[in-house]
Amino acid sequence: MTITLTLSGLHCGNCVKSVEKALHEVPGVEKVTVTLSPQQAIVEGEVEAQTLIDAIDEIGFEAAIA
Repeated sequence: MTITLTLSGLHCGNCVKSVEKALHEVPGVEKVTVTLSPQQAIVEGEVEAQTLIDAIDEIGFEAAIA
């Protein structure tokens, strides 16, 4: 399954790396691509979208289902 999330609050490459790391730590995630422009995350794996959103919220960024 592929889930695309729109993100907000990303300002630099370190922000992108932080979101990638947080998403990779979610059980069931197989592949993560985070981009700064547009601010989005594309996640592949067997995981619920809300679980991904919660992981991003926990590190101080905002996410929503695209």
